[in-house]
Amino acid sequence: MIYEFAFDNFRSYKNKAILDFTAKPINEFDATLIHVDNDKLLPVSVIYGPNGGGKSSVLMALNSLRNIVLSPVIQLAYMKKKNEQLGEASIAQLQSSLQDRHAETYYKLDDDGKNRPTNYSILFRVKDSKYRYELSCHNEAILTENLYIQKGDEIKPVFERDEDGVYVCDELNGVDLENMNESLPLLSYISMFKNIEIVDMAISFFLQIRIMNFDRPDKDRQILVDQIEHDNARICNVIQSMGIDISGIEVEYNDDGTVNDIYTKHILENGIEKRLTLSEESSGTRKIISILPVILKGIDQNCLFAIDELDAKLHPLLLRRIIELFTDKRINKGSAQMLFTSHDLTTMSNEVFRRDEIWFSALNSYDESVLYSLVDFRKDGGSKPRNDENYSKQYIEGRYGADPYFRQMNEWR
Repeated sequence: MIYEFAFDNFRSYKNKAILDFTAKPINEFDATLIHVDNDKLLPVSVIYGPNGGGKSSVLMALNSLRNIVLSPVIQLAYMKKKNEQLGEASIAQLQSSLQDRHAETYYKLDDDGKNRPTNYSILFRVKDSKYRYELSCHNEAILTENLYIQKGDEIKPVFERDEDGVYVCDELNGVDLENMNESLPLLSYISMFKNIEIVDMAISFFLQIRIMNFDRPDKDRQILVDQIEHDNARICNVIQSMGIDISGIEVEYNDDGTVNDIYTKHILENGIEKRLTLSEESSGTRKIISILPVILKGIDQNCLFAIDELDAKLHPLLLRRIIELFTDKRINKGSAQMLFTSHDLTTMSNEVFRRDEIWFSALNSYDESVLYSLVDFRKDGGSKPRNDENYSKQYIEGRYGADPYFRQMNEWR
């Protein structure tokens, strides 16, 4: 479970941005919250804002940290046993999800961004322990890196690393740090060569992050065939609950075991069953069939999803149903969470979201992205948005700061 993610000097974000999954003390949809000990966490968070405002950069920053931590672990595992599992996913799947760490992601609209480090901080929970992981890097070198663990009221460092050296807790005494590369995270290094529970638990959180980007259909519209066959009835039930008339999904194989085609089954009014190839379905239906098995499996595994452009090619009612997969405790019985970006205004509603689940990303007057939640926003006069307001109307009118151009268009008219 994620509590908080912060970063700075990343793409359009010059200064620190903080995304908070901790529920605020507001009386809205309390039954949807994830309750653990005395904490209440949000099952979903959505980021709205104009094109170029920095929405995708938040997800990219999370993926960047995930990639820095997991890349060496997955690469080593891939070389040793690429057909086996690492956590709940196959090593081959994890390998294909890695991005290029060498991409320049610092803030480029001033002369100083290239010379400053990019900083990440993430607070998360695994089982009965909270972790705070902090990482500062520049030109691929790790400058500082800290991992803290909290059990009950006790907080202690697992390790602390800076230019002066490394401090490790008693559990890590004996770990050989002499030959560690300066570009390799200590968290990754220990996980690769030692079996230490407090470190493996921290790594398991990053392994449970699922990054999906619907600007990249070659990567994220692949069909999870094994999951479709394993969970066919439930997948079809959810599809039917979305109003899509598909009674079954059938995978047809070639003699060599490769997939020949995928068919959807439709029952006509006269009771006759007809089949369509997946390519004959609409792009929205194909997207549902590609994403739904992944989400349902991830909900069972308590994953954190970060999905860019989730609303692309989806009817608003389908988008709302996907959101409900996380907010409905009959489905999300554990602690699965979803962070996504969207332009869909029909779901920007007090019937769908709590105010602390709605976030905005926009450029300020200095061309720097800023990230803020609806519940913390102050309108003219200092008042907060109420939970009975028409959020989408206020947003279109530019009342929440992240003006998506509609106000200017009205003024031109």
